[in-house]
Amino acid sequence: MHLIYLANIRLPTEKAHGLQIMKTCEALAKQGVEVELIVPRRLNRFKDDPFEFYGVEKIFKLTKLWCLDLISLNIFGTLGFWLESWTFYQSAKRYLFHLTQGGREEVVYYTRDLPIACWLSKKMASVYYEIHMLPDQPDRYHRETWQRAKGLVVISNGLKQKLVLEGVAVNKIIVAFDAVDTDQFTQLNSQQTQWASREQLSLPQDKKIVLYTGHLYEWKGAHVLADAAEELYRKMKNDIQVYIVGGTAKDILAFKKKYHNCLNLHIVGWEKHSLMPVWHHAADVLILPTSARETIGSVYTSPLKLFEYMISERPIVASDIPSLHEVLDDNTTTFCTPDDPKALANAIQDVLTNFTQAQVKAKRAHTIVLEKYSWNKRAKIIKNFISKV
Repeated sequence: MHLIYLANIRLPTEKAHGLQIMKTCEALAKQGVEVELIVPRRLNRFKDDPFEFYGVEKIFKLTKLWCLDLISLNIFGTLGFWLESWTFYQSAKRYLFHLTQGGREEVVYYTRDLPIACWLSKKMASVYYEIHMLPDQPDRYHRETWQRAKGLVVISNGLKQKLVLEGVAVNKIIVAFDAVDTDQFTQLNSQQTQWASREQLSLPQDKKIVLYTGHLYEWKGAHVLADAAEELYRKMKNDIQVYIVGGTAKDILAFKKKYHNCLNLHIVGWEKHSLMPVWHHAADVLILPTSARETIGSVYTSPLKLFEYMISERPIVASDIPSLHEVLDDNTTTFCTPDDPKALANAIQDVLTNFTQAQVKAKRAHTIVLEKYSWNKRAKIIKNFISKV
């Protein structure tokens, strides 16, 4: 099987989709699929080789094609985005034309970009569209793409149910939750103490550390944890230190401005993904405060950090929402009312007070993620689905 993955993204990127795409390609290649990832050649503050940046083996081909990159130059706003997209698509059309002229057979096209899925499904027979979110009111553009695509890969049952309600055949959809590089996280757990991880990150040894890793978008709920930090400080002063790691430069600046008076809250900013195992290992409690106010979070999401939290064998406090219940239950995590800082602060205190019980849950979560949610297992699900459709 020769699979061409097209993604209109800046690579490397500080955003999670870059990691998700690279890990998916690596895992498919390990399943014996000949993989080529095609992305636009864009301006980038990250000069690292993408394979090194994400800790991915060079076992698939990465091709960068010309585009008119007005996004990175911050020119023309939305028009700049469409010009970048259109020029990348034109480059991809020419490239794919010459590729198919070379006599390749059994080419499978794969993407998680709706415009690319729409365009490819008009021209190619074997197009697979990976869906991470849906609009509240899908239009003809969405429905025609779903119908023309040979298969749809979704990251949650919530997405599958929505597509079925929209008239998509059940046998055309496969659920493949996101995943984690199990080796990356388990190796650290066996090689380094929590004390050493804190020393590496210059974190206090005598405090309880509560950690969130990820972006600061509203639906992610990081602001709920920031508000909960203020609640924890009122109750316990400096005994509990809250760290938020991640975010874009703009969001980090806004967070620091809003919460600069919170003495036990630390807005660290973006860190390389290679440091995530160290951060998780240094923490006492890991927080997944996803908001229930938007469907993308409450029903559709399958956050990468969820599986990274589970493999890290640290107690998890998570929002009590349907999307997270697809993977977690009361035996693996402590749930709390979403969008409620006081409820989150109380749940954190409960975990720290009953820490032995929380650690038992963390061990169960660790066992489950090893059994079900590695990138290789996810790739096997996708490969088998493509082979059967």
